[in-house]
Amino acid sequence: MNIYLIRHGDAEKASTHKKDFDRKLTVEGEQKIKTAAEGWKVLIPNFSHIISSPLIRAVQTAEIIAIVYKITGKIIMDKRLAFGGKTDDIIDIANEIMGNDMAFVGHEPDFSAHVSNLISSSGANIDFKKGMIARISFDGKVKMTRGVLEFLIPAKAYK
Repeated sequence: MNIYLIRHGDAEKASTHKKDFDRKLTVEGEQKIKTAAEGWKVLIPNFSHIISSPLIRAVQTAEIIAIVYKITGKIIMDKRLAFGGKTDDIIDIANEIMGNDMAFVGHEPDFSAHVSNLISSSGANIDFKKGMIARISFDGKVKMTRGVLEFLIPAKAYK
């Protein structure tokens, strides 16, 4: 089983006039995610499921990926992918769905911690940039420290 952690694209700056939940992708952020997703297709033919944080910028990122991949199924929204989520939440979601290639769209600093927790018992220092994708493979069910980090690709790799 493979899980893909994908950080949302570049979003509007935080402001006192807009709730963090409602911050949208910038036009540049949308384009970078579209270009990166088109590049990912060389390595990842399809996603069995797309699971997204409910925050607008993550949902928009998930929608762009679904369009690029021509996925007609519903994007699964899960509040456990919003800020402060635990790695156990990712594990629970993945093992409930049991898809082959599941894409999780979310946020920092959570995703750096998730990658570290999924691949190492001693910790790994990950700098998970906007639009970045990580593939972690598992032999069977997703378990803490049992994953293999197969790749970590920044969006800027696809220009």
